[in-house]
Amino acid sequence: MNIKQYSSLSDFNNYDIIDIDILEQIKLESDNDEIIVREIYLSFLSESEILVRRINDYFDKSDYEKLRSTIHSFTGISETVGAKKINEISKIIENSIIEKKYVNLELLISILNNSYKEFKNTINLMI
Repeated sequence: MNIKQYSSLSDFNNYDIIDIDILEQIKLESDNDEIIVREIYLSFLSESEILVRRINDYFDKSDYEKLRSTIHSFTGISETVGAKKINEISKIIENSIIEKKYVNLELLISILNNSYKEFKNTINLMI
């Protein structure tokens, strides 16, 4: 995969924060039980807080293997709950690490942190 050069947060403005289809699927599978839906997203947010801290820590320490592994986990759980922007940025970061293209990592990690905050705020308004 050829890794694109990114220069700012605006490079990611076209990504949706949340995949509404996945949110609707989660609601459908829970028989529209608001408590279950809320618990799914609160669980995601709780796990994500830990992963985001680890991602920042591993980046600060330049531990790219642990960073890649943690990003991979974040990619998986974000896809499950429809955190679309987080998922897409996580994939880009993981591929950058795999290809040893670290030049954009600081910007990408910053964008991931901002996207996580954006998702957290959005989901708290929606559920």
